[in-house]
Amino acid sequence: MASPAQSVQRSFAAGVLLACRRLLCCAVVILCALVVVQAVAVEAFHVPTGSMAPALLGHHRVCVCPRCGQEVAIGRNAFDKDGTGESRYYRKAFCPNCGNHPLSLTKAAEVPGDALTVDRTAYLRREPSRWEIIVFRLLGHLYIKRLLALPGEEICIRDGDVYVNGRLCRKTLEEARRMRVLVFEHDKAPKDGWTDRWEHESAVQARESVSLLALRAPNTLTYRNYSLDARKCEPLRDEYAYNGGLHADSECVHDFSIETEIEISAGRGSLSLRLCDGQGWVEVLIPVGKRRPVEALAWGMETPVQVQKIAATQKTAALRVGSRYRIELAFVDRRLSLAVDGQHWLSVDLPEAGQRQGVPRPFQAQADGVHVQFHRFRLYRDVHYSQHGRNAVHGKSVHLGTDQYFMLGDNSANSEDSRYWADEGRVSGKELIGPVLQSQQTRP
Repeated sequence: MASPAQSVQRSFAAGVLLACRRLLCCAVVILCALVVVQAVAVEAFHVPTGSMAPALLGHHRVCVCPRCGQEVAIGRNAFDKDGTGESRYYRKAFCPNCGNHPLSLTKAAEVPGDALTVDRTAYLRREPSRWEIIVFRLLGHLYIKRLLALPGEEICIRDGDVYVNGRLCRKTLEEARRMRVLVFEHDKAPKDGWTDRWEHESAVQARESVSLLALRAPNTLTYRNYSLDARKCEPLRDEYAYNGGLHADSECVHDFSIETEIEISAGRGSLSLRLCDGQGWVEVLIPVGKRRPVEALAWGMETPVQVQKIAATQKTAALRVGSRYRIELAFVDRRLSLAVDGQHWLSVDLPEAGQRQGVPRPFQAQADGVHVQFHRFRLYRDVHYSQHGRNAVHGKSVHLGTDQYFMLGDNSANSEDSRYWADEGRVSGKELIGPVLQSQQTRP
């Protein structure tokens, strides 16, 4: 016969076992519920085409440029139905960094389109937002595009930009960052370097940096879009290497941004960073050594130059000798934005542009009293929406009704989107599946 102590121990053990079973059952139920919710709320897709390149890539091939070492992704040619990649389909492929062509893709295996997940319940909780990438159905087909206009709005595409209700739509720096297209990367250089791309009076170039020497007198460094093969400087255009060749009706682009790491090696003075959009120049004047407000200036293309101060920070700031900073500067949608080490320092909107010139020299830096090194320099352009199609182009606006949206692909020269579709490109809200949560780029 069990003692009272043994009975208590057995009862306690039985209670613990019962509690564990209940916890296990609850965990299984919760896990099953999460699986069901995920299956209903989140859906996986693969991107089939390149209409959203370079943000999202469809079936493509990847090669490394033999001249500068840049990795280049080329989308599947429309006539390459089975993806075998015959050389005749890709004989016009080029490197967007140095312009080298043709690139050999015959030995490059095809890579599947990017994988992405979509939140199917997002629009039960909130309304769709401008600039987000959305999966939707239209005439029995699935599409992945960027949302540009909302219900009740009137949209028109002009000079590569989007105008809603007659006003220019402007991106935040974060939105511009997500949509930018790489134009030039200094670190990926030909054997002889980038001596033809940089104009300067006194600068030192290395494979991974360029130094601006200005202790004794101001010195200027200018990036120019110089063709290494044609041996001439040309305006930047809306070319996508992903499309496997240049298109004859390409358009000049005007919205640019840079990202670079700046190291102040000596001196005390200022650093000016400038961008041009063909209407004029904008500049941020950053103090070095002594704290002062950061100023924003602007001037037109005409001469004599008339410089106008357009903004200044309320707080003082200064770059320090011996320190290194990550700089982002954007002049996109006529909005000048500056961020340093991920912190926003300045943002100012300029009036909408009139007729703009082509831009062969989009970036310039001037140092005064300091030595500056630019590391990991990259130049980007904004997505440029072309005048192809029949809706919201060539001055013809499209007015959206209740629960109607207007969708465009980032790869504007190679995108079937609202510019082409029936009913003036309107997409009903009931066709929206959800926004893209995340994407995973595929590589060989």
